[in-house]
Amino acid sequence: MARRSALDHEHRRDVAERLALEYLPAEEPAGIKAQIARKEEEIDQLRQTVAGLRRRLEELEDDGKERNQAG
Repeated sequence: MARRSALDHEHRRDVAERLALEYLPAEEPAGIKAQIARKEEEIDQLRQTVAGLRRRLEELEDDGKERNQAG
């Protein structure tokens, strides 16, 4: 359920961004800065997600190695 909510939020954000880009002059420095800030935030969120997945993968691999050694 939380994942769906996150996807809904992401979709709404993407739609709002597309609309803003459509109506915002490309030469507008404030608009470009806002886009950059949003994209940097998205990148940071993705990096955090990837880091969490890597930690989880390491935990699973370590658990598998321990089971193989015990067996």
